[in-house]
Amino acid sequence: MRRRVGAVAAVIGLVAAIGVTGSAVAAKKVAFSQTNLGAQISLKGTSFQAAYKVTSSVDASGAAVQVGKVSGTAFPLSGSDTTTAYFADGVSKTKNTFRLGAPNAKGISSLTGSGKCVAGGTGVHKKEKCSYTFKGTYNTKTTITEVKGTGTETR
Repeated sequence: MRRRVGAVAAVIGLVAAIGVTGSAVAAKKVAFSQTNLGAQISLKGTSFQAAYKVTSSVDASGAAVQVGKVSGTAFPLSGSDTTTAYFADGVSKTKNTFRLGAPNAKGISSLTGSGKCVAGGTGVHKKEKCSYTFKGTYNTKTTITEVKGTGTETR
């Protein structure tokens, strides 16, 4: 009798564990803001790479690498990029399009754009869906970029 009670208890425990881990958790849509501060680390023709310190309202602090291309050599410029951001809770991958305005007398260009999450993330970002807009500045003399973005994400 004692064995049977133990076996039944073990089966109930197993079913309960499967129920908890196997149940679908509803995805939650949340608003977020993020600031990227960094600089260009390479330029070849119209292709570039940049590195950033990232501060996110959802993911805290991280780092990012941006690989992109601009459409020409005269301002205003249009471009696109893929950015990989590294956080403690996983890796986020995004694709962006942007417009870089003509620089002012101090060499500062306005930067505006939008983006979305794409496949290739890890951790909490693996199935993430997001969209956002951003604006900021690009210093043509120092290559320092500061961008602030807002959007929504669903995990």
